Parts: sequence; C-alpha cells; structure tokens
Amino acid sequence: MSSTDLPPLLRLPLHTVAHILSEFNTIQELGPIILSHSIFRDAFQDNLHSVASAIIMRQVPNGALPFLLALVGSHRPSLFKPVAAKQLLSLVASPCPVALPSLGLSKAEYAYMSSCCSSARTIYRKMASELLPLQCQHASFRFKEHHHATPQEKFRISRAVFRYQLMCNLFCHRLCLIRRREYRPLFDDEELKRSFFSAFPPWVNEELMCVFVFLRRKVAQAYDDIMAHDVSLSHYEIEGTPDVDFISAIHWMLCMGLPFLSKIVSGGTLRSTGVPYFSTGRSATRAYNPHTILLCSKLVPEQLTINPPLRDPRLPLKSWDKSQLLQLDPRGATRTTPYYAWLAAHLSLPISRAVCCDADYNLWLVGYVLWTMRVGANVSWEKKYAELRRGEPVFQRPGKEWGKDDLLRSRKQRKDIHNAGGEGYWPREGGDWSEVHGLSASQKEALEAKWLCEGVTESTGDSSTTK
Repeated sequence: MSSTDLPPLLRLPLHTVAHILSEFNTIQELGPIILSHSIFRDAFQDNLHSVASAIIMRQVPNGALPFLLALVGSHRPSLFKPVAAKQLLSLVASPCPVALPSLGLSKAEYAYMSSCCSSARTIYRKMASELLPLQCQHASFRFKEHHHATPQEKFRISRAVFRYQLMCNLFCHRLCLIRRREYRPLFDDEELKRSFFSAFPPWVNEELMCVFVFLRRKVAQAYDDIMAHDVSLSHYEIEGTPDVDFISAIHWMLCMGLPFLSKIVSGGTLRSTGVPYFSTGRSATRAYNPHTILLCSKLVPEQLTINPPLRDPRLPLKSWDKSQLLQLDPRGATRTTPYYAWLAAHLSLPISRAVCCDADYNLWLVGYVLWTMRVGANVSWEKKYAELRRGEPVFQRPGKEWGKDDLLRSRKQRKDIHNAGGEGYWPREGGDWSEVHGLSASQKEALEAKWLCEGVTESTGDSSTTK
C-alpha cells in the first residue's frame, strides 16, 4: 500500500502526532487516546520526555518545579540513605533552573507529577474561593475584586502543598522512619527536620501551616460527616469527639497523598473516595500527626544568626532594625506581601512567637500569608490582624455545630437500621432510605412504625417525618 492510500492520520510523522499529544491538559488524559490507535502509542513511546514534560510545564506554576521534583524523589528507595535525603532537601533549599526532559524520568513519575499538579490546582482554587472573601470580611482588607488565585498565589499555595506532601513522605510515615534507623547515628531525624524548615524564612513556613490547617479542616469535616451518618458507626458519639490532634484516623488520612486530599477538598465524601475511612488496628497508627512535625518550625527562629546581634531575643520584632529583618531571608523575599503580612501580624511579638504559634490559629484559617493584598495607606495591618487573632474561630468543626437532638435521634435510628441488617448512609435529618442497603420494604416500614410509636418521628398523614 502506497503512502497516498493510507488514512490521513497514518500519513502524519510521529513527531507531529507527538506535538498533538503534548497539548493535552494532564498525563492521565493521554491514556484513552494512546490506547485508541497504535500511531498515538508509537508517537508517545518515541517522544515520551518531550510530550510529558510539555504537559507538566503547563500544569506546574512558575517556580514550583523544584518542589515537585523533590516530591518525586521522596518516593525513591535511596531516600533512606542520609546523603540522599540531604540532597533532596538541598534541591528545594536552593532551587536552580532545570530542563525537565533531560532528567530521564519514568512514565510513572511523569504521571505522578501530573496528578500532584492537578491536586494542587484543586486545592488552591478551593482555598481562594473560600478564604479570600473571609480574610477580606474579617480583616477589612481590600482585595482585587475577583476571588480566584493570581499566578503568584498559585505558586505560594502549590509550593506549600508540595512541601506538605514532602514533609509527610519524609517524616510522617512510620515505615520510612523505621528503615532510616539502620543508618543511625549517621542519620539524625531531628537534624533533618530542622533542615527542612530552616531553608525557608518564617513566612514561607507559615504558608505551609496555612495549607495544613486548611487540609486538616477539610479532612475533619469529611470524618465528622461519615461518623455522624454511617449506619455501621452508630455507636460513635460525635458530640464527644476529641480534638483533631488526638484522632489517629485523621492523621492517617492527612498522609494519604494529594489525590486523596484533593477529592476531599473539592467536596467529596469519604464514601466517594473508596478509601477505608475508619482504619483499625495497626493501619491506624502508621502515620504520625503532621502537626507535631510542623511544631519543629518553632525552633528555626531561635537558631538564626543576626548581625548585629539582638540585645535580647525576647524583644518584639518592631525593635529590630531594617538590616536585621533583611537577614531573615537573604534571597530578597522580604519585599513580598507574605513578608509584610507576617511582620504586621507579629510586630509586637518576639521572633520565638512568630512561627507556628497556636495564638495565630485564626490567621492560619484565612491563609493570611498566602494572598497578594492591596490595602489603603490608612489601614493598620497590625491592628486588623490583632482583631482577627482575638476573635472567635472563623470555622468550626461541623460536629460542634450540629444540634444535639438531631445527633441523638440519628444515632438511635442508625442503631436500629444496623441491628435490622442494614448498612449504608443515613442522613442526620432522617427520612431518606436511598443510600441504605440490605433492608426490604417491609423492614423499612417496620422501622418507621417503631420510630413513630417511640416518638422519634411524627406522622404527616402519608408518612412519618423526623421530629
């Protein structure tokens, strides 16, 4: 068959087909098209690095690539060796330009990078839509009229998201820590933690804290939702639940990776993720609480070498001169909005209370160091942040806001459903059997009659409804 007899698609050179493939939004989108015809498969195989890197470079925010590459490196077996771990941290501490196609990454690594970029995109979009209006409302700052992330804000949040997952990979998974013990005393985990945080100025570590608090709030919300509605968990008293720092299942979910977290952030429930949301036994203790790792950032300011030396480290930041403040980040990030926001929030505090301080919880909730702000000259940032710090939390756990009567009634109904052999999801308001399985129509009618007789529900004529 001559070339003129071939279909138009097969007449295209492979490099042209590869260019078409490189226009897709994510690596994951390539799967169906590659499987649809051999020419797409051949073009991808012959031009793997050019196609994949073109897609990744469009996905990753400008400046965030070194952090994404470090995240890829954190999955390699060599990470258990001291030298490899330190080299990985140096990659993000002193990022330099890199040609992605020249790194020889595998298909799996490209796919992982693309998935992480998609997850970060979901997270920064959700953070911008939720938190920008809140900070504007509670701190009376004037922002640009739109409430979507700017390129610089996308970079800050993506950097914090990638650093968060890198932190989990390095310090939160018990298996990783157990394997590194083989290299002691050459390997000091505490030293590695200090290196992880000391490579960045205080406000960049605060960006990481803001992202963590956002993710933890979303995971806790999904956790409370399933604990209050899953039929098999009717014994669980959500109104008596401890603080999230003491729930090992939440710690476990916070370390499950960015694709899982992005599903939760985008409004997905634990049911929709397909993940065993209520881990038991040893699996529930395979992850350390990320918050305890973040507390190590408290130690970084105390180790700073400032010239001329401070008269007293306990003096507030407003007593520092300009040259001393500039030494907090020699790379020049002291001319950015996050720096000014961080400094304004802590002007009256010593440096030791300016990072990872629990009093800043409300500031973390609104992501105070993540946004590019425009404020009037007559607005006192310090005063506004002080007011926000002293106020009530701008977010509460859902379980703390739900009515006690609703929770008690729901728990009784779920217990009855479970004892009758049912399973699934029973809404707190009751009356909806659509997601309950394992019961016949007669069993459901019997339960409704029982609840009506016991006064749990009341009749509306044709059916019973929740009181």
